[in-house]
Amino acid sequence: MAKSLGPAPDFDRFSARAGRLRKNLETRARTLSAVRRFFEGRGFLEVETPLLVSAAGQEPHLTPFETEYRDPRRRLRRYLTTSPEYAMKRLLAAGFERVYQVCKSFRNGDGERGPQHNPEFTILEWYRAFASYEDIAQDTEQMVSAVAQEVLGAIRLLHRNRPVDLTPPWERITVQDAVLRHARIDLAAHPDAPSLCRSARENGFSAVAPDDAWEVAFFKVFLDGVEPHLGRGRPTILMDYPASMAALARRKADAPGLAERFEVYIAGVELANAFSELNDPREQRARFLAEQAERRAHGGAPPPLDDRFLSAMEAGIPPAGGIALGVDRLVTLLTDEDDIRDVMAFPFDEI
Repeated sequence: MAKSLGPAPDFDRFSARAGRLRKNLETRARTLSAVRRFFEGRGFLEVETPLLVSAAGQEPHLTPFETEYRDPRRRLRRYLTTSPEYAMKRLLAAGFERVYQVCKSFRNGDGERGPQHNPEFTILEWYRAFASYEDIAQDTEQMVSAVAQEVLGAIRLLHRNRPVDLTPPWERITVQDAVLRHARIDLAAHPDAPSLCRSARENGFSAVAPDDAWEVAFFKVFLDGVEPHLGRGRPTILMDYPASMAALARRKADAPGLAERFEVYIAGVELANAFSELNDPREQRARFLAEQAERRAHGGAPPPLDDRFLSAMEAGIPPAGGIALGVDRLVTLLTDEDDIRDVMAFPFDEI
């Protein structure tokens, strides 16, 4: 051992919980191995796409990390990717029909630190050509249950002393029905903001202001009155979001006000977000421009459009389904933790 030249570093986190952290990191490693085996066994190609990109995601509620590439002649603004989605869809357009990726993604700003959030996190995304969100929902049920069986030897778990049964098929419920069941609000009867705000306040959601936008009121109701009830006992697939909340998803043919989007909830925590992918380049460009306008209206500066992604769509992208799943959150489920810090060797506040 080399001679010490200074005081010992602060290893309190490692020494105080060394056994627990080691066990969690070992479970994390086995989880990633099981995920890869699942997709390799189903003909998916593992790919790597850039983490440093020239155009970040357009979602107004996401803030990317910005950086700069410098050479003697010029400086180029670059971003740490919030998701590998655009690049993976370019691979779909290039003829790769089944692709998956496990990688880091990055999100800046308020709300990105907490028990379920870290500015740098691990994401699993996969895409299937000629598939829909229904196909992706089945993939998700099969993958999560198969990984749990391989890692833990069981698909009936206890998480924070509550049973969770991962046996497929999982509960499926629409956003409309979930809000009606848990918040006593009929979204279809309140298509405009004043009406929804009034109904929310009448039903006890005092955080909703009378002049909130429709989406703002919806999220206040959803986060307080609906989300905590989802995925209890067994996972919930929450389906068919308002189209305004799914800029990258295809609209439902029989209900154009809704999008073919679902989220997966387990034990009250959102695990994944999925779409039947929009493949109309004109509509996609229009949605991106609308998101840029919304960001500007709130005082933000939108990142540039990803013209390479839009060009790939214009060249032709097949109908497809895709999903983003939080690996750190999945590992907390499999380790009986409720804070993703406890399944990371170095969370954000320790770097």
